[in-house]
Amino acid sequence: MKSLPLIFSGVIIGIILFQSILVAPAVNKIITTQDASIFLRYIWPKFFLIIALISFGALLINIIYSYPKIFKILTLISFLLMLICFFLTPVINNAKDTLNDQLWSVLHLLTIILTLITLILNVLIVVFWKATN
Repeated sequence: MKSLPLIFSGVIIGIILFQSILVAPAVNKIITTQDASIFLRYIWPKFFLIIALISFGALLINIIYSYPKIFKILTLISFLLMLICFFLTPVINNAKDTLNDQLWSVLHLLTIILTLITLILNVLIVVFWKATN
């Protein structure tokens, strides 16, 4: 149990890198634009929700076992950022459907930035964990 938040951060890092570096670019290259759109609309909300749930689990463990405040803060931020992305997803899809390309671009970029921040937060958790344990 003691290392579970560390493992959760490692899983989050792996999910983000796998989805962002391998899955999304490959989908856009090997299937039609319409099929890619259907697949990505299916997978991205689940991506954000899974990371949010893993972050929430890590937060609970950090609270229950009284881990240092920095871990609580980082996991809370990770959880909140992924919730924001999850709830932005339908807005982004609607912007695309209504041909509001400017709104789509801004919100899409926002989810990319929030996901990158989440990745960095979880890398920091791993680094700080090793420094404190």
